[in-house]
Amino acid sequence: MSQSDKKIVITFVIQGKEFPIEVNINQNIKGAVHKALNQAGQQGSIEGWELRTEGGKVINMNSSFKDQNIGDSIKLFLSKGAGRGGFINTKN
Repeated sequence: MSQSDKKIVITFVIQGKEFPIEVNINQNIKGAVHKALNQAGQQGSIEGWELRTEGGKVINMNSSFKDQNIGDSIKLFLSKGAGRGGFINTKN
């Protein structure tokens, strides 16, 4: 297997649940994020979602896993960005 075809497994954590996704290290991170969100039942755009490492570093989803030095068996955390994803309670 060439380096350009190397597959790794990334575990996306969304709302406390883990979603392992097999990815190519050269693929755009956005595609894997979209797949993970679909598996979590979060249909629609990935806009407004933020991806971070366990240490809290924000990941640029427009780059590849290789470019971000993300290796096999890592956990990445997906959450709505600051000020997004909340709800307004209209019941009194």
